[in-house]
Amino acid sequence: MTEINRRDVDYTRLLDLDVLTPWSLDRQRVHHGDAAAYEEILALFQSALRSETIDGDGRLSAPLRARKVEKHLKAAIKAARKQEGAMEGLRLAVAAHQAHVQALPQQREAKQLRKAGRRSSVAALTAKSLHKSATAVTPGAEDAAAAPTTAPAAQGITDLFNQRRGA
Repeated sequence: MTEINRRDVDYTRLLDLDVLTPWSLDRQRVHHGDAAAYEEILALFQSALRSETIDGDGRLSAPLRARKVEKHLKAAIKAARKQEGAMEGLRLAVAAHQAHVQALPQQREAKQLRKAGRRSSVAALTAKSLHKSATAVTPGAEDAAAAPTTAPAAQGITDLFNQRRGA
């Protein structure tokens, strides 16, 4: 059996979706096969260990002893299923990432156009608002005569309180 040196393996090819797809599908098949093998082994252990009785055992002694072994196989099955899903998730994430990166230039261009449109509309609205404010602030001839020349006398809190009471 030949041992593969992990430093010699070039994984950069996997950045290409056309290479990643068959690789991830192969990994999914391997993990699915592992989970199926673990399930067969679990069934074998369950039947053998649960039927193993020793003199003086209670009704649940053998199954409880068997669970101590079975839990490790169940964990292996769960891990294999999780890895199978992770490979599918990897493939979908890379595909989504590549589509996102490919669409970014168009999205950025559209964003710049919207931003430029907002700037021009904000400038027009600001000019309109300033024009309205300028006409509202400059009093006309009839408003100048009616405008009070002195500011109202400052009132203290007691004066305000007495006004409210009607005193």
